[in-house]
Amino acid sequence: MKSLIRWDPFRTMKAWDPFDEMRSMQHEMDRVFDRFLGTGDAGERTMTWMPSVESYTKDNQLVFKAELPGIDPKDLDVSLVDRQLIIRGERRSETGAQEENYLHREISYGSFERCFELPEGVKTDDLKAKFLNGILEITVPVPAMIKARKIEIETPKEEKKLIETEARKAA
Repeated sequence: MKSLIRWDPFRTMKAWDPFDEMRSMQHEMDRVFDRFLGTGDAGERTMTWMPSVESYTKDNQLVFKAELPGIDPKDLDVSLVDRQLIIRGERRSETGAQEENYLHREISYGSFERCFELPEGVKTDDLKAKFLNGILEITVPVPAMIKARKIEIETPKEEKKLIETEARKAA
């Protein structure tokens, strides 16, 4: 059965749709986060970016790999403050195209900074960094990690018997 709805050529009367409310709320949240993170509206992006970084251990080495395509190694700075590894750099935009001549723009430019806390006992004097094919790889020797061991949790025997008795009654 069809419901009767008054013909509204200019769509001044609109049925309430909860999904419209959710879409509106998502749009507003996107605007709030864009404003907070400094990205602004799509037409006036500040072009901030953070390179992707992964870290893992291999052969008693702690390895950090950062994706930095389009960056000149001269624009990178790797430093160490106490046990904090700091990677700074900048991807510069090409000066050939004028802002108004862009038809589509997704590549982000600008400076960035990533900080990572190194574990206790690392040998920071032996830290090495190399840059190849847009990947910055930083290695630092780490001491052998102490393996975790499982600790048994003790329960009083009376409580254990009570739990077993209740389990039998329930079955």
